[in-house]
Amino acid sequence: MGPLLPFLLLGLGFGLSSVETARFERAAAADIASRLSGDAVQVSVNIVPNGIAAAWGEVSSATIAASNFSLDQLPLFTEPDRSQYGKLHRLRIQLSDFRLRGLLVSELTVDIPDCRFDLGLARSERKLRLTRSGEGLGTVKITEDSLAEYIVGKYAEIKSVTVRVYNDVIWVEGYGEFLFVKTDFAIIAHIVAVDGTKLTLTDAKIYFDWQRADPAAVQILLDVLNPVIDLDADLGLFGAITVERVRLRDGVLEASGPARIPIKPDAAHTDNSS
Repeated sequence: MGPLLPFLLLGLGFGLSSVETARFERAAAADIASRLSGDAVQVSVNIVPNGIAAAWGEVSSATIAASNFSLDQLPLFTEPDRSQYGKLHRLRIQLSDFRLRGLLVSELTVDIPDCRFDLGLARSERKLRLTRSGEGLGTVKITEDSLAEYIVGKYAEIKSVTVRVYNDVIWVEGYGEFLFVKTDFAIIAHIVAVDGTKLTLTDAKIYFDWQRADPAAVQILLDVLNPVIDLDADLGLFGAITVERVRLRDGVLEASGPARIPIKPDAAHTDNSS
């Protein structure tokens, strides 16, 4: 999608009236919607200028909400080699019911303070490039049905599966064709975050045709399935969220932890939305 905010702060450094702010919000929402895939995309943008300080390139907060869309890569990066004179005191991103690289995500929220942007570029070319990110909190929620769909799509060995999530336990039941056996299986396990990005089955009890699997077979199956989701390798988040807490309740996997807007990985392309 390219940077989410190319129109959001077009007037930063000039001061914004309420009418101008509303125009920027509408333009930003329309621009974001045009860059998302889906027939029912919904986008809204809310800007809160920082009073008189807006004339010096400060804005209190920018909130972006979007739903019912799909994308294949993280939509926003920082470019630290650019000027950092512009100040964005709080960036909030609220995404819901969207598909990221095949995974249907129920909700992803990010609240990040102390961001910076290239004020000179915003003034001279009416473009926004985020140049520094603070660290805040990010949370992602995935339903059990979405996990089941994702597991079947990710692992060729798994032919069918259902997933249940409750009381901090995940129950995965289905049919698989593995190197050592073709069988119905069931897994009862917890999920922990390894290295801050890999959501991994642990303390697993595994059954084949409702017979308890031996330790060697258990390890082979866990080697196939783990990590169930890697936020960086599978979803391309580039360290945007470091998972410190995983909660499994009421049919939803919730992972949360420190969040930031990562540095753009390909320095050779410094202006990919021009």
